[in-house]
Amino acid sequence: MSLKAYYNQQFRSDLASLLLGFQPQEHARILGVGHIWTHGGCTQLSQVSAERHPQFLACLYFTVLVDQAMHTHFYFESHRFEELTQYPKFRVGLGHALHMNPASILTVPIQHRLVSEDAVRQIIPEAMNLFVDETASFFRDHMPEIQAADFLARILADPDISGGRQWTFPSAADTQPASLDQLLAYELSRASSGLHQNA
Repeated sequence: MSLKAYYNQQFRSDLASLLLGFQPQEHARILGVGHIWTHGGCTQLSQVSAERHPQFLACLYFTVLVDQAMHTHFYFESHRFEELTQYPKFRVGLGHALHMNPASILTVPIQHRLVSEDAVRQIIPEAMNLFVDETASFFRDHMPEIQAADFLARILADPDISGGRQWTFPSAADTQPASLDQLLAYELSRASSGLHQNA
């Protein structure tokens, strides 16, 4: 199953299963799950079939990333975005507005050996292509006042994503592989390059 098919057919069901396992605090219909994820070893991931962990985590990562980018870079439009999407919040918890870096959605399960880093790395290029396509489609159809190219450029300039730099993918001659953060930034930059050229 392609990641796009998974996202459209299975992701929301898997997300609902995961959130049942969190018993999260609810605040204004928005669920805050970051603290439980990072400090509880993301044991609730067992609610999702292990064979779908890479796909699920990739989709959860970009779902949280777009939500946080809206909150940070388009604050005045973010309330409407929340009403339309009702995406979960990856933050400290009830009473705390501090968002946590969404990269932990990927790194914590890797650290706890619930998914292999290789499986996550393999799905990142497809995930970033889907993220860019879904983001552009969403803004075009629901919030045309936001240009996808501008939105993605702000994500790429965010220090938590790329340190404000354009990452280059390491050549075969490099001895050290790119970090997961570098790979995420590089693939997002690559996937969104067409939007920036057409902006």
